[in-house]
Amino acid sequence: MKTLIIGGSATGMGVAARLRRNDMNMDITVIQDKDYVSLGACGLPYFVANNFEEKNTLIAREKEKFEESNIKIISNSKVESVNFKENKVFYKDNYETYDKLVIAVGAKPIRPNIKGIEGENIFVLTTLEDGVLLKDKMNNDNSIKKVAIIGAGFIGLEMCESLSELKKDVYLLEMEEKIMQRAFDSEISELIENKLEEKKINTLLGEQLIEIKLKNNKVNSILLKSGKEIEVDAVLLSVGFQPNTQFLKDSGLEMNERGTIIVNTKGETNIEHVYSAGDCAVSKNFINQEDIYSPLATIASKFSKVIADNIAGKQVEFVGSIQSAILRLFDLEIARTGLTEQIAVNKGIKVKSTFIKDKDHTNYTPNQKDLYLKLIINEDTKEIIGAQMAGSNNSILRIYALAALIWQKAKIDNALEQIDLPYAPPFSRSVDIIHIALSKLNK
Repeated sequence: MKTLIIGGSATGMGVAARLRRNDMNMDITVIQDKDYVSLGACGLPYFVANNFEEKNTLIAREKEKFEESNIKIISNSKVESVNFKENKVFYKDNYETYDKLVIAVGAKPIRPNIKGIEGENIFVLTTLEDGVLLKDKMNNDNSIKKVAIIGAGFIGLEMCESLSELKKDVYLLEMEEKIMQRAFDSEISELIENKLEEKKINTLLGEQLIEIKLKNNKVNSILLKSGKEIEVDAVLLSVGFQPNTQFLKDSGLEMNERGTIIVNTKGETNIEHVYSAGDCAVSKNFINQEDIYSPLATIASKFSKVIADNIAGKQVEFVGSIQSAILRLFDLEIARTGLTEQIAVNKGIKVKSTFIKDKDHTNYTPNQKDLYLKLIINEDTKEIIGAQMAGSNNSILRIYALAALIWQKAKIDNALEQIDLPYAPPFSRSVDIIHIALSKLNK
């Protein structure tokens, strides 16, 4: 039997590696549009900021290692179409047949359809090539002093820090009225905004880019819907992702309006023997079982194992995610897991929440800092459904415990209020911030 995989990033190579462990004899072929596979794209902002110099550090596993496992990789080949009736995948002037097909083509950065978008010094940051180009320009082009980042998502915020370290004057443009309001509630968003102000990031909220003005075909300024015009030398687009599924349009594969492939919990599409996962497909929210689009490497990695196991004849399901995420913004660390209060309310859930400000450890050990926690429960079921944290000193790693409680659908009661968390003066206080929040919600 032959399994053909389109795409060589986290999902595609995850399927290939797991499938080879499941079946030493299966014919496994990967078609990849780059010369490399297994890019750790999450490290790109730190590469640009010179945290490390060797670009291949971002390659989790070289393609030669896969080939040693008898996994065939067809590099530098972009798939142009798929004939699902004949089980054929076409690329360049060639094609591959398959018995099982995995579509793992990921997503590309959204480029708004505005005037000036094709000018020079307009960047995105998704591929290794993007990172190499951006690193070179930010480090070596002395004409680039002011940079506009369009979009305040995870990449946008990380790049605020990276470009600030490179001594750039940074303008952060966000259409929403609050920073990351889909991932965090207002209490945490305000902490992020305060940190951006402290670090001299010029933050413009509720503003929309409508034109990039060019001079000699290079970025000269950005024009906003409000009428403001800001002189900048470069633009970094970070406004979200679009699944790379245009070549599948009208193919019979079920996708939603944004081109995201619809799959079930086994990774199966509506077409027999065709699977998909990762940044080009939907996944499930573990709490309410709704389809979500969550382009996170953690989800891609886990779902790839499920697909490989099902192809190998096992019956395995991806149970979903609670969209746990963590981010460093200068010396502020933030994390989230589960539903935000606003999203829960919009879903018709009766919620109860508490927001706590405390200290991360005792006052008689060095470097005590503020620590913030928002905890959200379903008031009807008493289950914990969401948590958000902000702090420093790695204190927000407490989010791991809270994610586990949400995953296990833990209910607030007297026993949980007494949960036995570790204590020592350099790490925590005898009554931890988690205990305080549980106590407030248990009243």
